[in-house]
Amino acid sequence: MDVVEFPFRFHPAFALAARPFGVRPESAVVRLRGDDLSVDFGPWHVRTPLANVRAATVTGGYSWPKVIGPAHLSLKDRGLTFATNPDEGVCISFDEPVRGGDPMGFVRHPALTVTVADPAALAELLDRSAHDDQRTHTPDEPSVEDLLVEAHDDLRSMTAAELRDRARQRGITGVSRKSKAELVGLLDPDPSN
Repeated sequence: MDVVEFPFRFHPAFALAARPFGVRPESAVVRLRGDDLSVDFGPWHVRTPLANVRAATVTGGYSWPKVIGPAHLSLKDRGLTFATNPDEGVCISFDEPVRGGDPMGFVRHPALTVTVADPAALAELLDRSAHDDQRTHTPDEPSVEDLLVEAHDDLRSMTAAELRDRARQRGITGVSRKSKAELVGLLDPDPSN
């Protein structure tokens, strides 16, 4: 079973503020494994079937006080935020609200925002609506592996200049002298391709 991991991108101030709560680069990751989505953020965990993901959208420009430090609960809509930078992340909405903010599971969350290093790739893999117009989970629905192959093929169809721009947007440095094949390797969410 393939596992695809998306680490969080840490802003230095956010890393410092999150550390006392047990949130560190090694304890903050989004994983897609088979038909499951799991998110670890220090002591906070969210787990749900991929079929429960309604949509995934790249968002950004977060207000520091509302997201820095530990997990944050929105009092407006009960959304949960796992943030390690104020710039960009993915808002994942669910068909059925998920547990994750409190250990007893009394509060269920209709959405989760995560500030991973590659928001566009995670949103593309999670957003079933971009790949399947049906709102129900069917055997014909693309698997994570199918979506990874599609993402890899999309990368291979881009020019070297487009790949360099995408790499720079994702914070990858030293891309100006890389070949197209090297750039695809750096940007590919599934290095086994």
